[in-house]
Amino acid sequence: MPCALWTAWVLGIVISLSKEGAPHQASSLSCDPAGVCDGRSRSLSSIPSGLTAAVKSLDLSNNRIAYVGSSDLRKCVNLRALRLGANSIHTVEEDSFSSLGSLEHLDLSYNHLSNLSSSWFKSLSTLKFLNLLGNPYKTLGEAPLFSHLPNLRILKIGNNDTFPEIQAKDFQGLTFLQELEIGASHLQRYAPKSLRSIQNISHLILHMRRPALLPKIFVDLLSSLEYLELRNTDFSTFNFSDVSINEHCTVMKKFTFRKAEITDASFTEIVKLLNYVSGALEVEFDDCTLNGRGDLSTSALDTIKSLGNVETLTVRRLHIPQFFLFYDLRSIYSLTGAVKRITIENSKVFLVPCSLSQHLKSLEYLDLSENLMSEEYLKNSACEHAWPFLHTLILRQNHLKSLEKTGEVLVTLKNLTNLDISKNNFDSMPETCQWPEKMKYLNLSSTRIHSLTHCLPQTLEVLDISNNNLNSFSLSLPQLKELYISRNKLKTLPDASFLPMLSVLRISRNTINTFSKEQLDSFQKLKTLEAGGNNFICSCDFLSFTQGQQALAQVLSDWPENYLCDSPSHVRGQRVQDTRLSLTECHRVAVVSVVCCALFLLLLLTGALCHHFHGLWCMKMMWAWLQAKRKPRKAPRRDVCYDAFVSYSEQDSYWVENLMVQELEHFQPPFKLCLHKRDFIPGKWIIDNIIDSIEKSQKTIFVLSENFVKSEWCKYELDFSHFRLFDENDDTAILILLEPIEKKTIPQRFCKLRKIMNTRTYLEWPADETQREGFWLNLRAAIKS
Repeated sequence: MPCALWTAWVLGIVISLSKEGAPHQASSLSCDPAGVCDGRSRSLSSIPSGLTAAVKSLDLSNNRIAYVGSSDLRKCVNLRALRLGANSIHTVEEDSFSSLGSLEHLDLSYNHLSNLSSSWFKSLSTLKFLNLLGNPYKTLGEAPLFSHLPNLRILKIGNNDTFPEIQAKDFQGLTFLQELEIGASHLQRYAPKSLRSIQNISHLILHMRRPALLPKIFVDLLSSLEYLELRNTDFSTFNFSDVSINEHCTVMKKFTFRKAEITDASFTEIVKLLNYVSGALEVEFDDCTLNGRGDLSTSALDTIKSLGNVETLTVRRLHIPQFFLFYDLRSIYSLTGAVKRITIENSKVFLVPCSLSQHLKSLEYLDLSENLMSEEYLKNSACEHAWPFLHTLILRQNHLKSLEKTGEVLVTLKNLTNLDISKNNFDSMPETCQWPEKMKYLNLSSTRIHSLTHCLPQTLEVLDISNNNLNSFSLSLPQLKELYISRNKLKTLPDASFLPMLSVLRISRNTINTFSKEQLDSFQKLKTLEAGGNNFICSCDFLSFTQGQQALAQVLSDWPENYLCDSPSHVRGQRVQDTRLSLTECHRVAVVSVVCCALFLLLLLTGALCHHFHGLWCMKMMWAWLQAKRKPRKAPRRDVCYDAFVSYSEQDSYWVENLMVQELEHFQPPFKLCLHKRDFIPGKWIIDNIIDSIEKSQKTIFVLSENFVKSEWCKYELDFSHFRLFDENDDTAILILLEPIEKKTIPQRFCKLRKIMNTRTYLEWPADETQREGFWLNLRAAIKS
């Protein structure tokens, strides 16, 4: 009883832990709104629970999943792609994929599946891609594995260790495959016609270390396969003479040997193999090793008139360990007469013998990129009568250094139209050069040239000088249709008058600031312009042009993504298409004109108002008031030297000087008066004279008359003193009215004077002579007060 309780308790803990672990695994998935879920490399030990019909793509590769149960994916009815590669799966239940009726991509590669079951795929009629590579199964099952997959187009099967046999039933049900990859490095048995059951295969990739069974497979594929690729194959013991081939109509178009090991003897056998292919054929050797010295069997080669129907030969990264022991390859020259296209890339080629070049009578295309060709050896290769029909020569990334010598060497190639000599170190360009007379295409990109000269052939229709150090383009090429000049240092577009036929211009990633409608219109035949990646100044004119031309997008191939503003700084990094500038930035002249006009009108209005309201007088009065404010309000007693300061009009000077002065200054005791004509200090500013005289006088006498008012109040200078006196609020002012004055005739600017005349008494000059004695008496009394 205690044992049973203990067991139940342990089971309860296990169940609770598994329930807690499920949400954790589900949370390890990251899914986007489209239903694509990524769970790669999350150390998952099982398929996460909680998967629903919303999941359309599920990637759980590179985890530790060992088991796929029947209920793990049951709710994923809309799943289209399932990737379970690089896990530890050893068991898949029979109906694990039964609900996946929409599945198109299934990857179970590199797991631990030792047995495959056709029941997995019964419901997967829409499956297009299936990868079963890298699992340790020995066969593809007892029943046809793919009979329920009519839409399968890409299939990958086998492994490099434990897949020794291909059976007759293995591919039943398959009629067409775009790609079939078979990992069978240790293939030991091949049932005849196993692959023939597939009526059409576009591309077969066959990993086969020992090619003993290759002839049998080759016979089955001649009428159904377009492209055969052999990987990691050792042809050291390959022999093709043991098989009889009766096929005459083949569809094979390409044959690739990738990472293959070839000997002198096996090379001849491979040539025999290719000789049975009818129709044009492309042969490719990629990253292969030739363990030989070129000691080819002449007798065997004599039975072969040519390389079958090989028109295209591609050799990349060929390794020849015993290259310096190589024989003369004259024995294979006769086989090359029909080859039209040859690519020998990155294989340390430094010379093509003149005799070989002369035998390549059908050659139209030659690519010797990434080799060791120099002008000296190129001269031997391009000898007289060499490559008579060659129209395209690619010498990219070799050891060419002189553009002048290169052009001179190639003059012998009468039909050469396309030349690629990019990624060589020319640095400079001579003034004149010789070129083949039919040259139309020239690639000088990445050659470090910093200026262009008339060395370029005038017959060019396409010129590529991108990724150099060019600051300008001012060369006339009347037939040029395409110019590629990206990644240089150009500041402006080329002059269209030099390129009248130009239709394609790619000038991206230079230092161009702007271009205009006029510049583009000057290229009358321009159809494509690529100018993105430059330092555009987003001026109003440039933005107006680029954003206002709807048809511009048809010309600018990289618009609008690659067109970004570099300045002004506040829009840097924005797309030109989306940039908007303010009104003041775009219409600065108009805004300045409006502001200037407004200021001018304001000045006119201010002047008119000042004239109407005597603003000048007010300003002068304010200045006088400020001057007076800086001085003490009361002069020291010792500085007072006048009894009165007299302010009067020049037209009233007779009355002041002949009557008032006589009455006051000749009176006993006499009064001392201050008159501007007599007592102002010569050379001193009149305003300072006025203020000083008022401050040194006990009283100020104003002789008021119509003349006083009409004479601008003594030319304004005397009026400044009024402002200070009336601001004092004392009784120092004495007003004498020589004649009656209407208060309304006194200008409004003398508001304080008007106020004093309303609040303070003043002396009137009597017309009756009998009353004048009393006037003088009252005046003397007012001065003494």
